[in-house]
Amino acid sequence: MPQEDNNRRLISILRWLLPLLVTAAAVYFLGRQIDFSQVGKAFTQISAANLLLVLALFGLSLFLRVICWFFLLEGKFSFSEAFFGMNAGYLLNNVLPFKLGEFGRAALLAGRGKTGFLPVFASIVTERVLDFFLAAFFFLVSLPLVVTNQSVKNLAVIILVLTVVGMLGAALAARNKQRLSDYLTARWTKKPRLSALLPRLLSFLEGFQILLRPGRFFVALLLLAASWASSMGEVWVLTRALIPQSQWWWGIFVTSGSAFANALPTAPASMGVYEAANVAAFSILGVDQSTALVIALILHAVQFLVTSLLGMLGIYLLGDSLGKLSRKALHWKRQQEETE
Repeated sequence: MPQEDNNRRLISILRWLLPLLVTAAAVYFLGRQIDFSQVGKAFTQISAANLLLVLALFGLSLFLRVICWFFLLEGKFSFSEAFFGMNAGYLLNNVLPFKLGEFGRAALLAGRGKTGFLPVFASIVTERVLDFFLAAFFFLVSLPLVVTNQSVKNLAVIILVLTVVGMLGAALAARNKQRLSDYLTARWTKKPRLSALLPRLLSFLEGFQILLRPGRFFVALLLLAASWASSMGEVWVLTRALIPQSQWWWGIFVTSGSAFANALPTAPASMGVYEAANVAAFSILGVDQSTALVIALILHAVQFLVTSLLGMLGIYLLGDSLGKLSRKALHWKRQQEETE
């Protein structure tokens, strides 16, 4: 028993420490690579019109993403509930560690009494699955434009095909989820570590249920793809302002390439990591790192401020508070961890 308590304490410490270490490494990278005198100079080249256009494109991207989630919720909630619920989740991610936003927005809507936590959370998992697919798709499509090596181009095509095949395989597994659960439960009876992973695997497969309904899948995918296109437009506006010779596809590569940093455990709002990921993506394109940092800082500031303000308004309008919602999100996250 004391050993178990020590292990849990160690895991808890690591969960707090790892995000801080990742963020510290990103900040260190930026501090070593960036000429901050050039950063100030680059900022002066961004006009108010550029900022307003970026703000409008971010608003459009957010609006399209909410429509997608509203669609995935299948009419269980009003559009305003989906809108403010999503922004409340973003607010939690902005101010709290452990990416509690997904649990928070599910808990907030579930608290409305129209359906339980798990169906709402399943819709969020579905959104994340589609997000990952689009990130991989856009990155692999733009990669051949970045590299000249034919072998790398061929590898990108192969990985793209494998990604699609993997999605189809997951859809097949989701279709036969109960049969798969029974089979793995029987196979892993004497393997407690593998058995502990089964609830997580089945929860993950919930996100692929939408692939069994092609009509809904393509509508949701198109809405999310349009949201991604708006985000890419933000990058395009800023790169055109600072780098007139930039190519139209740079926004595709930078937006999709830097998106994978979201999977890393980081401090709240991915501070430092978001900027480092964007700078790294731009560096591959040969862009000066100081210029790249200005673009990343503007994009991140717009994202942080808009979602935080809308999130605070949403929590108030939906009859909750930041403290209560944080506790609910942490409760559901622990619940999930205990079932794994």
